[in-house]
Amino acid sequence: MKPGRRAFFLPRMLSDAPWPAFCQRLARMARGQVSDETPQADAPGRGRLIVAREEDVYHAAALCREFGVLLVQPGAREAALPADRGWLRLDTSQLAAIESFDERAGTIVVQAGCSMGALRERLAGTPWRWHAGADLEPVGAWLLRTRGWLPGRCRDSGLDAAQVLLADGAFEQLGPFGVESTQPLRSTSASRLVSDLFQLATDSAVAAMLELPVWPAGYRIDALVPRAAAGGEPVPNPAHFLLGSEGTLAWAGRFRLRLRDAGESPPVLSVQEREDRASGRETPADRLDAMVKATFDAGSVFPSSVV
Repeated sequence: MKPGRRAFFLPRMLSDAPWPAFCQRLARMARGQVSDETPQADAPGRGRLIVAREEDVYHAAALCREFGVLLVQPGAREAALPADRGWLRLDTSQLAAIESFDERAGTIVVQAGCSMGALRERLAGTPWRWHAGADLEPVGAWLLRTRGWLPGRCRDSGLDAAQVLLADGAFEQLGPFGVESTQPLRSTSASRLVSDLFQLATDSAVAAMLELPVWPAGYRIDALVPRAAAGGEPVPNPAHFLLGSEGTLAWAGRFRLRLRDAGESPPVLSVQEREDRASGRETPADRLDAMVKATFDAGSVFPSSVV
Protein backbone atom coordinates (compact mmCIF):
# COMPACT_ATOMS: atom_id res chain seq x y z
CA MET A 1 0.00 0.00 0.00
CA LYS A 2 1.33 3.44 -0.85
CA PRO A 3 2.05 5.82 2.04
CA GLY A 4 -1.16 7.47 3.17
CA ARG A 5 -3.36 4.83 1.56
CA ARG A 6 -4.56 3.52 4.91
CA ALA A 7 -5.38 7.08 5.96
CA PHE A 8 -7.80 7.20 3.04
CA PHE A 9 -9.72 4.41 4.75
CA LEU A 10 -9.67 5.99 8.19
CA PRO A 11 -11.63 9.23 8.13
CA ARG A 12 -13.28 10.53 11.27
CA MET A 13 -16.65 9.25 10.09
CA LEU A 14 -17.24 6.05 8.17
CA SER A 15 -18.77 6.38 4.74
CA ASP A 16 -22.48 5.66 4.32
CA ALA A 17 -21.84 3.91 1.00
CA PRO A 18 -21.52 0.13 1.53
CA TRP A 19 -18.25 -0.55 -0.30
CA PRO A 20 -16.21 2.37 1.15
CA ALA A 21 -17.62 1.49 4.59
CA PHE A 22 -16.52 -2.11 4.12
CA CYS A 23 -12.99 -1.06 3.17
CA GLN A 24 -12.74 1.47 5.98
CA ARG A 25 -13.84 -0.97 8.66
CA LEU A 26 -11.57 -3.71 7.37
CA ALA A 27 -8.59 -1.34 7.36
CA ARG A 28 -9.32 -0.50 11.00
CA MET A 29 -9.60 -4.13 12.09
CA ALA A 30 -6.90 -5.89 10.06
CA ARG A 31 -3.18 -5.69 10.71
CA GLY A 32 -2.43 -6.45 7.07
CA GLN A 33 -2.64 -3.95 4.22
CA VAL A 34 -5.99 -3.21 2.58
CA SER A 35 -6.31 -1.75 -0.89
CA ASP A 36 -9.33 -0.76 -2.95
CA GLU A 37 -8.86 -1.97 -6.52
CA THR A 38 -12.30 -1.06 -7.84
CA PRO A 39 -11.73 0.04 -11.45
CA GLN A 40 -14.39 2.79 -11.47
CA ALA A 41 -16.85 4.44 -9.15
CA ASP A 42 -19.99 2.67 -10.41
CA ALA A 43 -18.42 -0.80 -10.57
CA PRO A 44 -18.87 -3.52 -7.91
CA GLY A 45 -16.16 -3.30 -5.26
CA ARG A 46 -12.83 -5.02 -5.76
CA GLY A 47 -10.47 -5.17 -2.80
CA ARG A 48 -7.32 -6.92 -1.64
CA LEU A 49 -6.09 -7.82 1.83
CA ILE A 50 -2.47 -8.83 2.39
CA VAL A 51 -3.00 -11.15 5.34
CA ALA A 52 -0.59 -10.49 8.20
CA ARG A 53 -2.16 -12.91 10.70
CA GLU A 54 -5.02 -15.39 10.78
CA GLU A 55 -7.17 -12.96 12.74
CA ASP A 56 -7.17 -10.71 9.68
CA VAL A 57 -9.13 -13.38 7.80
CA TYR A 58 -11.53 -13.77 10.72
CA HIS A 59 -12.34 -10.04 10.61
CA ALA A 60 -12.54 -10.06 6.82
CA ALA A 61 -14.95 -12.99 6.81
CA ALA A 62 -17.19 -11.32 9.39
CA LEU A 63 -17.39 -8.14 7.30
CA CYS A 64 -17.95 -10.16 4.12
CA ARG A 65 -20.96 -11.82 5.76
CA GLU A 66 -22.29 -8.44 6.90
CA PHE A 67 -21.83 -6.65 3.56
CA GLY A 68 -22.48 -9.53 1.16
CA VAL A 69 -18.92 -9.45 -0.20
CA LEU A 70 -17.26 -12.60 -1.52
CA LEU A 71 -14.09 -13.79 0.23
CA VAL A 72 -11.68 -14.94 -2.48
CA GLN A 73 -8.56 -16.96 -1.68
CA PRO A 74 -5.67 -18.19 -3.81
CA GLY A 75 -6.85 -21.16 -5.82
CA ALA A 76 -10.19 -19.62 -6.79
CA ARG A 77 -11.11 -19.65 -10.48
CA GLU A 78 -11.82 -16.35 -12.18
CA ALA A 79 -14.90 -17.90 -13.83
CA ALA A 80 -16.40 -18.48 -10.38
CA LEU A 81 -16.35 -14.76 -9.51
CA PRO A 82 -19.63 -13.04 -10.46
CA ALA A 83 -19.10 -9.71 -12.18
CA ASP A 84 -22.06 -8.10 -10.37
CA ARG A 85 -20.89 -8.80 -6.83
CA GLY A 86 -18.13 -7.22 -4.75
CA TRP A 87 -15.23 -9.36 -3.68
CA LEU A 88 -12.14 -9.25 -1.48
CA ARG A 89 -9.02 -11.13 -2.56
CA LEU A 90 -6.81 -12.60 0.14
CA ASP A 91 -3.07 -12.42 -0.42
CA THR A 92 -1.47 -15.05 1.84
CA SER A 93 2.11 -14.50 0.68
CA GLN A 94 3.14 -13.39 4.18
CA LEU A 95 1.77 -16.59 5.73
CA ALA A 96 4.53 -18.72 4.24
CA ALA A 97 6.24 -20.42 7.16
CA ILE A 98 7.19 -24.06 7.52
CA GLU A 99 6.09 -24.44 11.12
CA SER A 100 7.30 -27.92 11.97
CA PHE A 101 8.85 -31.00 10.36
CA ASP A 102 8.76 -34.45 11.91
CA GLU A 103 11.39 -36.20 9.84
CA ARG A 104 10.89 -39.51 11.61
CA ALA A 105 7.13 -39.59 10.91
CA GLY A 106 7.36 -37.93 7.51
CA THR A 107 4.91 -35.14 8.31
CA ILE A 108 5.32 -31.39 7.93
CA VAL A 109 3.12 -28.41 8.84
CA VAL A 110 3.14 -25.44 6.47
CA GLN A 111 1.21 -22.21 6.22
CA ALA A 112 -0.96 -21.75 3.15
CA GLY A 113 1.42 -19.31 1.46
CA CYS A 114 4.47 -21.57 1.68
CA SER A 115 5.69 -22.14 -1.87
CA MET A 116 6.13 -25.55 -3.45
CA GLY A 117 9.78 -24.68 -4.05
CA ALA A 118 10.41 -23.72 -0.41
CA LEU A 119 8.85 -26.99 0.72
CA ARG A 120 10.98 -29.06 -1.63
CA GLU A 121 14.10 -27.13 -0.54
CA ARG A 122 13.34 -27.95 3.09
CA LEU A 123 13.07 -31.64 2.21
CA ALA A 124 16.39 -31.73 0.36
CA GLY A 125 18.78 -34.15 1.99
CA THR A 126 15.98 -36.06 3.75
CA PRO A 127 14.26 -39.29 2.63
CA TRP A 128 11.02 -37.42 1.98
CA ARG A 129 9.52 -35.84 -1.12
CA TRP A 130 6.52 -33.75 -2.16
CA HIS A 131 4.59 -33.49 -5.42
CA ALA A 132 5.88 -31.86 -8.58
CA GLY A 133 4.65 -28.36 -9.35
CA ALA A 134 5.70 -24.80 -10.05
CA ASP A 135 8.22 -23.58 -7.46
CA LEU A 136 6.43 -20.27 -6.87
CA GLU A 137 2.93 -21.69 -6.45
CA PRO A 138 1.75 -21.70 -2.82
CA VAL A 139 1.08 -25.14 -1.39
CA GLY A 140 -2.39 -24.04 -0.32
CA ALA A 141 -3.32 -22.85 -3.80
CA TRP A 142 -1.95 -26.08 -5.31
CA LEU A 143 -4.08 -28.24 -3.02
CA LEU A 144 -7.20 -26.19 -3.69
CA ARG A 145 -6.59 -26.24 -7.45
CA THR A 146 -5.38 -29.75 -8.16
CA ARG A 147 -7.94 -32.41 -9.10
CA GLY A 148 -7.87 -35.95 -10.37
CA TRP A 149 -7.21 -38.02 -7.28
CA LEU A 150 -8.74 -41.41 -7.97
CA PRO A 151 -12.13 -42.20 -6.38
CA GLY A 152 -11.66 -43.05 -2.72
CA ARG A 153 -7.95 -42.20 -2.90
CA CYS A 154 -7.80 -38.61 -1.67
CA ARG A 155 -5.05 -39.62 0.74
CA ASP A 156 -2.72 -39.82 -2.30
CA SER A 157 -2.72 -36.02 -2.22
CA GLY A 158 -0.61 -36.05 0.95
CA LEU A 159 -3.04 -33.73 2.74
CA ASP A 160 -3.44 -35.02 6.30
CA ALA A 161 -5.12 -32.14 8.16
CA ALA A 162 -5.99 -28.48 7.68
CA GLN A 163 -6.66 -25.51 9.93
CA VAL A 164 -9.69 -23.79 8.43
CA LEU A 165 -12.02 -20.86 8.95
CA LEU A 166 -15.57 -21.98 8.25
CA ALA A 167 -18.14 -19.72 6.64
CA ASP A 168 -19.77 -18.94 10.00
CA GLY A 169 -16.46 -17.71 11.46
CA ALA A 170 -15.44 -20.80 13.44
CA PHE A 171 -11.77 -21.80 13.38
CA GLU A 172 -11.42 -25.57 13.20
CA GLN A 173 -8.93 -28.32 12.44
CA LEU A 174 -10.19 -30.89 9.99
CA GLY A 175 -8.32 -34.16 9.83
CA PRO A 176 -8.59 -37.94 9.91
CA PHE A 177 -11.28 -39.69 11.95
CA GLY A 178 -10.93 -42.97 13.83
CA VAL A 179 -7.68 -44.30 15.21
CA GLU A 180 -5.65 -41.67 13.33
CA SER A 181 -7.58 -38.77 14.82
CA THR A 182 -5.33 -36.51 16.87
CA GLN A 183 -7.70 -33.70 17.80
CA PRO A 184 -11.47 -33.57 18.38
CA LEU A 185 -13.62 -30.97 16.70
CA ARG A 186 -13.78 -27.86 18.85
CA SER A 187 -16.88 -26.03 17.61
CA THR A 188 -20.55 -26.95 17.55
CA SER A 189 -20.84 -25.73 13.97
CA ALA A 190 -17.99 -28.01 12.82
CA SER A 191 -19.52 -31.00 14.58
CA ARG A 192 -22.84 -30.31 12.88
CA LEU A 193 -21.10 -29.76 9.53
CA VAL A 194 -19.25 -33.08 9.68
CA SER A 195 -22.37 -34.93 10.82
CA ASP A 196 -24.33 -33.52 7.86
CA LEU A 197 -21.52 -34.42 5.46
CA PHE A 198 -21.44 -38.00 6.70
CA GLN A 199 -25.18 -38.14 6.08
CA LEU A 200 -24.65 -36.91 2.51
CA ALA A 201 -22.02 -39.60 2.02
CA THR A 202 -24.70 -42.28 2.48
CA ASP A 203 -26.43 -41.15 -0.73
CA SER A 204 -26.65 -44.08 -3.14
CA ALA A 205 -25.06 -41.97 -5.88
CA VAL A 206 -21.80 -41.82 -3.93
CA ALA A 207 -21.37 -45.60 -4.00
CA ALA A 208 -21.90 -45.58 -7.76
CA MET A 209 -19.43 -42.72 -8.25
CA LEU A 210 -16.76 -44.63 -6.31
CA GLU A 211 -16.84 -47.33 -8.97
CA LEU A 212 -16.02 -44.90 -11.79
CA PRO A 213 -12.46 -44.61 -13.14
CA VAL A 214 -12.52 -40.82 -12.60
CA TRP A 215 -14.19 -38.93 -9.75
CA PRO A 216 -17.04 -37.09 -11.53
CA ALA A 217 -17.94 -34.43 -8.96
CA GLY A 218 -16.27 -31.15 -8.09
CA TYR A 219 -16.29 -31.82 -4.35
CA ARG A 220 -14.66 -34.86 -2.76
CA ILE A 221 -17.46 -36.44 -0.79
CA ASP A 222 -15.47 -39.66 -1.15
CA ALA A 223 -13.30 -38.13 1.59
CA LEU A 224 -15.75 -39.76 4.01
CA VAL A 225 -15.98 -43.14 2.25
CA PRO A 226 -12.35 -43.78 1.29
CA ARG A 227 -10.87 -47.00 0.02
CA ALA A 228 -8.59 -48.78 2.46
CA ALA A 229 -4.86 -48.19 2.15
CA ALA A 230 -2.68 -51.24 1.67
CA GLY A 231 -2.57 -53.14 4.94
CA GLY A 232 -4.80 -50.66 6.74
CA GLU A 233 -8.33 -49.55 7.45
CA PRO A 234 -10.15 -46.82 5.49
CA VAL A 235 -9.92 -43.54 7.39
CA PRO A 236 -12.46 -40.78 6.62
CA ASN A 237 -10.89 -37.33 6.47
CA PRO A 238 -13.03 -34.17 6.08
CA ALA A 239 -9.91 -32.15 5.23
CA HIS A 240 -9.99 -33.83 1.82
CA PHE A 241 -13.07 -31.79 0.89
CA LEU A 242 -10.61 -28.94 0.32
CA LEU A 243 -8.89 -30.79 -2.54
CA GLY A 244 -9.82 -29.15 -5.83
CA SER A 245 -12.44 -27.01 -4.06
CA GLU A 246 -10.99 -23.81 -5.53
CA GLY A 247 -11.57 -21.86 -2.32
CA THR A 248 -15.35 -22.28 -2.40
CA LEU A 249 -15.93 -24.13 0.90
CA ALA A 250 -13.68 -22.67 3.61
CA TRP A 251 -10.50 -20.68 4.12
CA ALA A 252 -7.50 -22.88 4.86
CA GLY A 253 -4.60 -21.26 6.71
CA ARG A 254 -2.23 -24.15 7.38
CA PHE A 255 -1.83 -27.76 6.36
CA ARG A 256 -0.31 -30.88 7.85
CA LEU A 257 1.13 -32.91 5.00
CA ARG A 258 2.08 -36.57 4.93
CA LEU A 259 5.16 -36.79 2.75
CA ARG A 260 6.11 -39.45 0.24
CA ASP A 261 9.17 -41.64 0.64
CA ALA A 262 11.77 -40.82 -1.99
CA GLY A 263 11.54 -44.39 -3.28
CA GLU A 264 7.78 -44.28 -3.86
CA SER A 265 6.27 -43.56 -7.24
CA PRO A 266 4.07 -40.45 -7.27
CA PRO A 267 0.34 -41.06 -7.77
CA VAL A 268 -0.95 -40.70 -11.30
CA LEU A 269 -3.75 -38.18 -11.51
CA SER A 270 -6.63 -39.13 -13.76
CA VAL A 271 -7.49 -35.48 -14.53
CA GLN A 272 -5.49 -32.40 -13.54
CA GLU A 273 -7.84 -29.54 -14.22
CA ARG A 274 -11.55 -28.97 -13.78
CA GLU A 275 -13.80 -29.65 -16.73
CA ASP A 276 -17.04 -27.68 -16.61
CA ARG A 277 -20.19 -29.72 -17.01
CA ALA A 278 -22.37 -27.73 -19.39
CA SER A 279 -24.81 -30.30 -20.78
CA GLY A 280 -27.77 -28.48 -19.25
CA ARG A 281 -28.90 -31.62 -17.42
CA GLU A 282 -28.35 -32.11 -13.70
CA THR A 283 -26.31 -35.19 -12.90
CA PRO A 284 -25.99 -36.94 -9.52
CA ALA A 285 -22.58 -35.28 -9.23
CA ASP A 286 -24.16 -31.84 -9.78
CA ARG A 287 -26.78 -32.54 -7.13
CA LEU A 288 -24.23 -33.67 -4.57
CA ASP A 289 -21.94 -30.72 -5.34
CA ALA A 290 -24.83 -28.33 -4.64
CA MET A 291 -25.59 -30.10 -1.35
CA VAL A 292 -21.97 -30.04 -0.22
CA LYS A 293 -21.67 -26.34 -1.05
CA ALA A 294 -24.87 -25.52 0.84
CA THR A 295 -23.70 -27.55 3.84
CA PHE A 296 -20.35 -25.73 4.06
CA ASP A 297 -21.41 -22.25 2.95
CA ALA A 298 -25.13 -21.60 3.28
CA GLY A 299 -24.49 -17.83 3.45
CA SER A 300 -22.44 -17.71 0.22
CA VAL A 301 -19.37 -16.14 1.83
CA PHE A 302 -17.08 -17.89 -0.68
CA PRO A 303 -17.36 -18.05 -4.48
CA SER A 304 -19.37 -20.88 -5.97
CA SER A 305 -18.39 -23.24 -8.77
CA VAL A 306 -21.60 -25.27 -8.49
CA VAL A 307 -23.27 -25.78 -11.85
